Amino acid sequence: MREPRSRRETRSAVLRYLWCSGGSFRPALADHVGLTDASISRIVAELKSERLIEESKRTAPYQGGPSSFLTLSNDLYVGTIEFSGSRVHIGVGSLTGEIRFSEWLDLPDGAEPETVRSTYRRALHQLTDHLHRAGIRLCQLAVSIPGYHEDLRANPIIALDPAELLREIQAALPSVPLLAANSIVTRAVAHRLKLGVDLAGGPYFYTFVGHGVAAALVDDFASSGEVAACEIGHMVLDPRGPRCRCGHSGCLEAYVSTAAVAPAIGLREQDLLAMDEWQAGRLKLSARAQADLAARLARLGHAIGNALNLTPIRRVVVAGWPAELGEKMHASVLGGIEASLFGGAAAVNLTFANAELGREPAAGLALATHAYLQRGAMRPAEAAENRAAHHFIEQ
Repeated sequence: MREPRSRRETRSAVLRYLWCSGGSFRPALADHVGLTDASISRIVAELKSERLIEESKRTAPYQGGPSSFLTLSNDLYVGTIEFSGSRVHIGVGSLTGEIRFSEWLDLPDGAEPETVRSTYRRALHQLTDHLHRAGIRLCQLAVSIPGYHEDLRANPIIALDPAELLREIQAALPSVPLLAANSIVTRAVAHRLKLGVDLAGGPYFYTFVGHGVAAALVDDFASSGEVAACEIGHMVLDPRGPRCRCGHSGCLEAYVSTAAVAPAIGLREQDLLAMDEWQAGRLKLSARAQADLAARLARLGHAIGNALNLTPIRRVVVAGWPAELGEKMHASVLGGIEASLFGGAAAVNLTFANAELGREPAAGLALATHAYLQRGAMRPAEAAENRAAHHFIEQ
């Protein structure tokens, strides 16, 4: 029996389904979120009155079927400040994913605190200036930071004080709800959105391998929407290994990030980041380089297997540059999982996915939209009150 939903949860379920599906006819929407015809009519009327969704006429999916098609509004906006790929990206987009404004500033690895501070301040000024000139009011702003954790005063990846950054953003945009998240959460949300509503099978372990390396536990996105960060990239595999940018030695990232792999196989990092399947198939690697690459991917598998020892999840998605290397190299990842996972890798469902690198700030905008819809497109205080009231009723 389905648990009773609060108003916020019902709104959120409807909005997230429309987001993941790209739009829906009313009967399919009602069926997916478990609402009666009367309930779906009531919630749709409420969301339309708030300009959150739009309704248009489309050809019915079957003879005598419905013609009213629901989509998210294209006139409401979210924004992002995304630290990714040695840059600070800023962007503004609609709830439907259309990017209306996008810029970036260089921020090299290892930049000093004052350089970091001046760079994100310039980025924030560009963002607020665009909002003022365009007359746009944001529904939500998401800030995506590698290695972010709300309990850490100093970020171990980028020389910044996250609390100071967030205070400056809130001062510049005082009425805009703000969410800060680890970059892997941002990438996992964007990847899950790309899968739409058709993915079945429950939660999975999403691993991203690019300039940075991290993972996330992704729950049933279209219903609960939970995504939890896992700093797999900074799992120490050998304390005497190469130095990692986090300050430790022998981290997984020091072996399998593009910064580590590219020079080892004779490529530029930007070429490895941009590599597709066709280019990967044309790589002419020596036997030594192939063996080195296989060993690095086995280390990736070791780390994933170790992480899976802590959770019963057995569905794994690896996104980023390893996705393009073909079955032989993919087998190295699975072999690493087999060598470290309690009970072996026989029950593991391992798939590979291109992470669409270099498309920032699309991922940050997806995170902002996710945060906005997750609270039912309600004001943060209103959503919190609604949760408290629902909890009281259930008790």
